[in-house]
Parts: sequence; structure tokens; C-alpha cells
Amino acid sequence: MAVTIVTDSGNDLTPSEASRYGIEVVPVYILFGSERLRDGVDIDRTTYYRRVEAGENVTTEPARSEDYQAVFNRLVGSGHDVVMIALSSQISKSFEHATAAAASFGDRVKVVDSRGASGLESLLAIYAAERAKAGESAAEIARKIDPATLKTAAYFSVPNMNALGKSGRLPKAVVALGSMLNVSLVLKMNEQGAIAPAGQSRSYDKTTELMVDAVVRTIAHAPNAWVAYSHVHAADTVIKLQKMVEEKLGHPPAKELIHESTLTIASHMGEGAIGVFAIVP
Repeated sequence: MAVTIVTDSGNDLTPSEASRYGIEVVPVYILFGSERLRDGVDIDRTTYYRRVEAGENVTTEPARSEDYQAVFNRLVGSGHDVVMIALSSQISKSFEHATAAAASFGDRVKVVDSRGASGLESLLAIYAAERAKAGESAAEIARKIDPATLKTAAYFSVPNMNALGKSGRLPKAVVALGSMLNVSLVLKMNEQGAIAPAGQSRSYDKTTELMVDAVVRTIAHAPNAWVAYSHVHAADTVIKLQKMVEEKLGHPPAKELIHESTLTIASHMGEGAIGVFAIVP
């Protein structure tokens, strides 16, 4: 039985990459007031940043259960099983909505909580797509990409934590630490998929090094590690991160991805955000 990988726009893959791997992306909604726009469908980067820079407030809303059900109906109806990889259930209702939509399909649709976002979700989606191409079943793929058993790392930093604080995705005490003490924080997705502090410094450059060190420790210099770098209008910083990871690993990762984050992620991270993510297949 052919297996199709589905994910939400919390991942960083470009449309051409998703198409190349045969991955379907269900868009998260970008909200400007009462206006609901599908990420990558109804609004592009240029328009998004023009509106944000003009002072419009932006937030997001997960795809609805019926959005997922429509995709699952089409794929299962065409003879495919499905593995759906969702944004962490600790920061989004994407997993909850996808699980509700999958209930009527039995074993034909498997929903996996990525316990992450951005580059981690991208890595899991590509790994899953490669396993699907190799002929593995939906159940096998879901088991192999489950962060409860797969070694993963997700570290990131944001110059301004106000957006994360407003969304409720970051504890107020952590926001206060960064703002009141004027420190730069390393953040991570913990084992449950929630955002938590992982280090701090007085220098943003030092923060990036702490972030890289944490990722390298987690993957233990594994030669088969895959690493993804993500940014929001911070391409130069990400190139520095890539070089630092390769130096500290002692070799290039088996697979490397570099992306500008989707609008779904940018809406909560803000300009200048950077992240390093890894899995060890």
C-alpha cells in the first residue's frame, strides 16, 4: 500500500521541496484581525512582511479538522495510507484537529506529534517520505519518526520574546528573564514538545554558540545525523551556524537543510529568529 506523508505549514519546506518528496502540506491560517489567510496559499512573504512592517497585528490559527479530513478523504480514497506529522501538541491544536479527522479512517491514517516545529518537522517529514518511498507501511513509518523513540534536537533563539510571550507559548517568567535582565536566551523544545529555556548569555553571538553546542551534545557527533537550520530574515547568521555545527561535529552532517521559516513560524518567532534542529535516523 502506497503511503503519503502529510504535514502542516509549521514545517519549513518550500513548495518545490514538498512536491519533490511527495509531501502534502495543510496550511495553517494566518490571521490579521478577522481576516483568515492560508499560509502559502492566500498570502505570500512579500505581502505578509509589508503588512507586519506597517504595524498590523498577526497571529495564527491551526487548520480545522475538516481541512485535514478533506485531505485524508482524497488520499485514502485514491488508495493511499497516510502518515500525518503535526506541530507539537504543546504549542498548537494541529495534532488535536488532525487526530479528530483521522478517527474515521482507522489504521489508514497515522497521526504523529512532532513535539517540535520548523526544521524538526521538516526533517521528520523528509525522513518519513524516504521511508515511504522504500515501501514501509504507515505503521512502521509512524513508529520510526516518533520523537519518543527517535533522537532529536530542537534549539532556537529569538531576539525579541514578546511575540512568543503574547501567544502563551512561552512562560511569562521566561519572557521577564529575557526582557528585565537583558539576557539572550537559548530556547528548546523539551521532551514533551513544550518551549523551555536551555541557556543564557549577555551576547547573542554567545547564545548561538550555546545553541550549537547543545545540538552537537544531543546527537553525540553521530555521522548519520541530519541537521536543519531555520531563520526569519537572518540568512547570514544561519550560514555562520552551519559552519559552526560542521566544525564542532568534526564533519558535515549526513543531510543539511537551510530554510527561511514559513509565515506560520515567523508570526510567533519574529524577525531575526534562528534555529538548529537535528535527528539521528
